[in-house]
Amino acid sequence: MLKNNPNNLKTNTKTSNPLPPKENSSNFRSTSKFVSRKPRSSNEDFDQIILEIKRVTRVTGGGKKLSFRAAILLGNHRDKIGFGIAKGSDVPQAIEKAKKEAMKNIITIPIKNDTIPFAVSGKYCASKVLLKPAKAGKGIIAGGVLRDIIKMTNIKNITTKILGGSHNVVNNTRAFLLAISKLNTNQNKENKINNEKGDTQNKNNFKENDNIEQYADKQSEVTI
Repeated sequence: MLKNNPNNLKTNTKTSNPLPPKENSSNFRSTSKFVSRKPRSSNEDFDQIILEIKRVTRVTGGGKKLSFRAAILLGNHRDKIGFGIAKGSDVPQAIEKAKKEAMKNIITIPIKNDTIPFAVSGKYCASKVLLKPAKAGKGIIAGGVLRDIIKMTNIKNITTKILGGSHNVVNNTRAFLLAISKLNTNQNKENKINNEKGDTQNKNNFKENDNIEQYADKQSEVTI
């Protein structure tokens, strides 16, 4: 009886709650595309090499405090490298700190014809490193930590030599970076010298033009 009663059907349709309208999926994506986006890391273009990990101790009044020291080298296999060293309570923390420190110390290597422009040397403590350019096809002549560093760059032909008797990885790396920094300073000096030469030539040309104009004016006055 209740099924066939039209009044009951009307009341049921009025009291029933309608379903909420479906949200447009395209609108939903457009409003939320910036919500769950992961931030890009600043070292995504750099590869890292763990040069050294050591356990170090610090003696305090309460006893010995153990920690780990990590030395990390970053490179983009082109013309930029960075070196960082840091300590942490465990190995992953030390590596993360050293990586952040290396990102702050990124330097650019001037590369010319797949090698360095000229020979340089660097000295740090007891470590001394000599870098020389090489002809095409010579390859990378280096050993120890220097070979690992050069492989992180785009240098294909170079000759290196560790002159000091030290085999300390950190000191040899810093000596290499000091030698590379000399390439940048000398290149900046050459650029300044070239700019100064260009400025002096422009000044001389300007003076010559002024003299020619003054001479032309005098000639015109004489003819008048």
